[in-house]
Amino acid sequence: MIRVNTARIAPEGERIEGEEDSSILELESVPGAPIFSCGPVRYDLNASMVGRDLLVTGSAFVEFETECVSCLAKMKVRIGDPDICIHVENVPEEEVDLTPEIREDILLAMPVRFKCSEKCRGLCPGCGANLNVEKCRCGAKRKKRGENPENDAWRALDSLKF
Repeated sequence: MIRVNTARIAPEGERIEGEEDSSILELESVPGAPIFSCGPVRYDLNASMVGRDLLVTGSAFVEFETECVSCLAKMKVRIGDPDICIHVENVPEEEVDLTPEIREDILLAMPVRFKCSEKCRGLCPGCGANLNVEKCRCGAKRKKRGENPENDAWRALDSLKF
């Protein structure tokens, strides 16, 4: 838990830095998500009191292992928020748990799909070759037969017998 004790905050503020286990992100609850944490959530925050309000600014990041949606290559990505800003009005307690807000900031920074690069060419739909590292093994055969690789999916449907 990422907590701050408001009673200890000096007038100039208090720096809060550390690591928290990545289980606080609750990624296990996302079914079928091909993303795995490679380490802890690292945070560097500054907390200050403004009257009875708590203001927390800073950053939090975590490293993930996932796969590219186009070529299925394993990749590591660093995701987080470099500009966290949390404001809690009328702090009711001495200790405030910032974990839900930090979790939300990191999850909102996460892309819907991960791609290894903008120029990723993906996999060949015919032979499955990773076009980033090897040539298509079926391209020459298609050219000889005069086939268009874009029509492969439709040709398979055309061959269905009802």
